[in-house]
Amino acid sequence: MDRLTLLRAFARVADRGSLTAAARDLKVGQSTVSKWLAALEEEAGVPLVDRTTRRLRVTEAGQTLLGHARTLVEGWDDALAEVQAQAHRVAGPLRVSLPVVFGTRHVVPHLGPFLAQHPRLDLTLRFSDRYVDLLEQEVHVALRVGVAVPSTLRARRLGGTPRRLVAAPRALKRLGAPGHPRDLAGVEALLHTGVSRAVWTLHRGEETVRVDVGGRVRADNSEALRQLAVAGQGVALLAAWLVDEDIAAGRLVPLLEDWAAPEAPIRALLPPSRHVPGRVRAFLDHLEAAWAGGLGARSGILPP
Repeated sequence: MDRLTLLRAFARVADRGSLTAAARDLKVGQSTVSKWLAALEEEAGVPLVDRTTRRLRVTEAGQTLLGHARTLVEGWDDALAEVQAQAHRVAGPLRVSLPVVFGTRHVVPHLGPFLAQHPRLDLTLRFSDRYVDLLEQEVHVALRVGVAVPSTLRARRLGGTPRRLVAAPRALKRLGAPGHPRDLAGVEALLHTGVSRAVWTLHRGEETVRVDVGGRVRADNSEALRQLAVAGQGVALLAAWLVDEDIAAGRLVPLLEDWAAPEAPIRALLPPSRHVPGRVRAFLDHLEAAWAGGLGARSGILPP
């Protein structure tokens, strides 16, 4: 048993003059308090209380220890309260890693109210579509869409976004419109950098089809893939909020509309420590609430 618990129990026994009353206050059994007191006396090497049939009396040695015990316990309680208050306070530095397009469209527009609510917050935004080492770069949280979570990190899901399978009309004239997901195996797919081939999963009711697709054009930025798709360079599987305006304007055509791709999760990636600072938790709560109604194509600061 740690010494702080022993000292806290001893101080409560001295205040109450009774093992039973002290045990009741500490929400433990009387035998437990008696064992704690005996352990403290054994470590001190002297009796700390005189036990009578009517009341416990603190000895002279016990009085000396009692003064120090109160100082130690109160100091610990004050320190703990200060640390807990700091942990829940939304103040200090907050460094966030964001995907370039998603961050500018769906995070930045919601920062005004959050910053106004927390004037003591010092916010730094770092835009990158690549994985960042949170610990090495001293980033408190990274937001990512649709990517796997590294085993070394923790994750909190904040929402999700539907995805659309799209191509430009000029590309369909050249490639032909697919009638079934299996037809995608032979088309030019626009892929994210780092993969020469990918597996696209589509489902319709109880039926699920996984298609191995490939392409010679890749990019590490979803806006670049959207522009390549509009230019007729191939078929792309992109977030609905990114391509819905192009579909409405006729720049892109949705493919296999009776099939659906799995929703892309929006996750906050956190360092392995179990403690989440209050400023990080408040930031994520704010975004989760802002996205509760869905992500619209126009919910950002970028022009259509």
